[in-house]
Amino acid sequence: MNSVTREYVERTVRDAELAAAVQAAPLPPVFDECYRRILLPRPIIAPHDRVARFADDLAKVFRLLVSLPRRLFDGDLALYCAAVGITSDLTALMSAGATGSPPLFGRSDAYDDGSELKLLEFNVGTELGGMDFAELNKALLRVPAFAAFAQEYGLGYVDTAQLVADELDKLGRPVATGDRVVVVLLETTGGIAAHQNYRAVQEAMIGYGLDFRLGEVQQVKHRNGRLELDGTPVDVALRFYAAGEILQCPDGASALDPIRRAVDAGGTVLFTGLENSLYNTKGGLALLSDEAHRGAFSPEERAVIDRVIPWTRLLVPDAALLWHCREEREDLIIKPSVGWGAAGAVMGRTVHADDWDAALNEHAGHGYVVQRVVTPVAEPVFDPAAGTVEDWQVNWGVFVTGSGYAGSFQRGLRPVDGRVITFGNRGTRGTTLFTY
Repeated sequence: MNSVTREYVERTVRDAELAAAVQAAPLPPVFDECYRRILLPRPIIAPHDRVARFADDLAKVFRLLVSLPRRLFDGDLALYCAAVGITSDLTALMSAGATGSPPLFGRSDAYDDGSELKLLEFNVGTELGGMDFAELNKALLRVPAFAAFAQEYGLGYVDTAQLVADELDKLGRPVATGDRVVVVLLETTGGIAAHQNYRAVQEAMIGYGLDFRLGEVQQVKHRNGRLELDGTPVDVALRFYAAGEILQCPDGASALDPIRRAVDAGGTVLFTGLENSLYNTKGGLALLSDEAHRGAFSPEERAVIDRVIPWTRLLVPDAALLWHCREEREDLIIKPSVGWGAAGAVMGRTVHADDWDAALNEHAGHGYVVQRVVTPVAEPVFDPAAGTVEDWQVNWGVFVTGSGYAGSFQRGLRPVDGRVITFGNRGTRGTTLFTY
């Protein structure tokens, strides 16, 4: 725990106004409705240099991931996809129109092991939650007790929504016909209704001057070389649909035809394309981590890999690997290579050895990875309602773009409520990050 965090926690115990800062923060109406009830009682505080260095490492990891087909598979994208567990139908969808140089926009799922931030998963693409969480930073700075503390210690933050809004405005200006760039957050069929928090993203983006709308792929039409939503020409489509979700749509992959036609005609810009999803796999991290591929990377690249990626391997039916996994059961977790959250994960220390062995045999060779569990350091949090300080564990959602660190979205969970920090676990709480 850094000294500023320690001082903040100690002051919250003594200062009722500071302790209640999160609950007192004047949040925007939609953000308040979506998130107030699931906010952690305090923000996370960290040295800026440490976070910015990790973001720089994330950018390097992204470039390494994009280089994997060339470095390890002689440029054969299909072989790479098969190796990391991307099915042939997803490969066809993700690689259509691939350029080989997708733009960097991503967010980590990382734990602080006390020495380094370790990258558990790298969510590459724009279909990411949490980009609106700087609304909490702004609101906290309107609470006098917190503002005084922030000024004393030089706390600052990066607003992910503002950075994204600026990028969308820049992308849309060349094709826009009105005073404001028209952006549509595009989800899959049923996706808007299923994610009410998109309204908070919309609220933030409108605040930064965009004509920002929500839509689903079946609602947009191609007309006169542009995409339209309810008759309004769309300058930028902000992709929030995932490839796997598109294949489950009523129209399947053909639901994207109007988008492709408008983008090919140059009337609408897509940010980002499904090409990014080719590198949104835990299997890619396994290829980087595997000692068998060390020779494909420079000493500097290997240093980045060793620093931020925990031991991760493709789960294949290899006798030596399976023996190692049985021996190290309590320190390992099995995860699907493609997917998000905790879906399909099996943590070795929570199951009997026989069940672990069965899971290894069942998943070996079927698109899974095995990874060494990272135990995050404790973040003490004072709960003003209970009047107690409890230890929480935090998932660091550090955003990164081609320009570097782009803000952060943190999720916390008490150890007694589980080990996997995701909003799929009801004990998980969200918060934001201040740096100094």
